[in-house]
Amino acid sequence: MAMSQGRMCCIAATALCAQAGHPSPAHTLVLGASHRRSDDRVGHDAPQFAFLPEQLGQSWTSLYAQDEMALSDALRLTLGARIERHDYTGNEFLPNVRLAWKPSPAQLWWASAARTVRAPSRLDRDVYVPATPPFLLNGGPGFRAEVAKVLELGYRGQPLPALTLSATAFHGDYDRLRTTELAPSRTAVFFGDGMQGRVGGLEAWGSLQTATWLRLHGGVALLRPRLALKPGSADNASSVPAAEGAMPRRMWRLRAAVNLPRDAEFDVTLRHVSALHAPDVPAYSAVDLRLGARLGPDADIALTAINLLGSHGEFTPVQTRSKFGRSLALQVRLRLD
Repeated sequence: MAMSQGRMCCIAATALCAQAGHPSPAHTLVLGASHRRSDDRVGHDAPQFAFLPEQLGQSWTSLYAQDEMALSDALRLTLGARIERHDYTGNEFLPNVRLAWKPSPAQLWWASAARTVRAPSRLDRDVYVPATPPFLLNGGPGFRAEVAKVLELGYRGQPLPALTLSATAFHGDYDRLRTTELAPSRTAVFFGDGMQGRVGGLEAWGSLQTATWLRLHGGVALLRPRLALKPGSADNASSVPAAEGAMPRRMWRLRAAVNLPRDAEFDVTLRHVSALHAPDVPAYSAVDLRLGARLGPDADIALTAINLLGSHGEFTPVQTRSKFGRSLALQVRLRLD
């Protein structure tokens, strides 16, 4: 994609956040507002692609409030809301609620519910292919904000003196996800919001001090997307596998941190990412090593080796895919007062 005379200029940006303090001993209130405006001018000397209109000014404004309430010494409830206004779709109401329970100083349980959106951008509304009629891609004039309603349940604590754990289970209901719809003329397509679905998963991380000289770290992330086209969508069914296929179902990481004599340290990390399916990207595992030492009170040195098992791709089709290969780096840091 080649463009000339393209520039994005933010001509005004202001933000205000005020902590209203404690209207009562059990409440902590925060209020805020922000406003941003941009002026976008893009030329389209390239005949294959254009943003129309070429010149566009846009504004984003938001107001938000949050109240954190102490229901008891161990239980806190936080209620918040944000109202955002943008030029494409008008006002969006974004509420959130969070409940935190701390049964002991070393443990915290929490649950939250929130509604959030991804507002349309020029890439959703104003992109045309080619740059002049007749268009094959006719923008997305009716594309609305993508919506997510998310529930989370989490735990963070230190059940044993040598063990620290953190885990979060989440579930999201998604609506108005972007699709490529067929125009009534059947000679062009446009961006619509004809996909919906659910995404659930789990993230868990832990750290174990097995000895004074050895600490083990581990984590896993599991993801399960279930997306589908909405009734009435004229998408050719490519949007669903493209969206689901771009999400790795499993990722995990193990790291051992070893303290060596003379203020030296040695880390070895094993990590794994499962395969992607649209485009097809194979699963890969990687090993990284780091050896570091202090040279003095204000200097240290580290030697890092990455991807010792060989190169791998992480995204994009195989024809245009960049591979991440083995690399070696030497770093020296000096702290100057």
